[in-house]
Amino acid sequence: MSKTPVQIHRVAGGDIALWIDDGQSIHMKLRGCDLDPIELNEDEAESFAQTLTRLAQQLRSL
Repeated sequence: MSKTPVQIHRVAGGDIALWIDDGQSIHMKLRGCDLDPIELNEDEAESFAQTLTRLAQQLRSL
């Protein structure tokens, strides 16, 4: 895990957190410790997809 501060992007009401770690990969963490699925409505799914795409573009440019 990165020792420098990273920008964490939260979607789906904070249930999903995404960030770039050490400039090498996108990390994703789901809220909660159980294995229940996180449900996304249409807007949340779009936000998740846009955030993931934006992080992939940032990673590509590093």
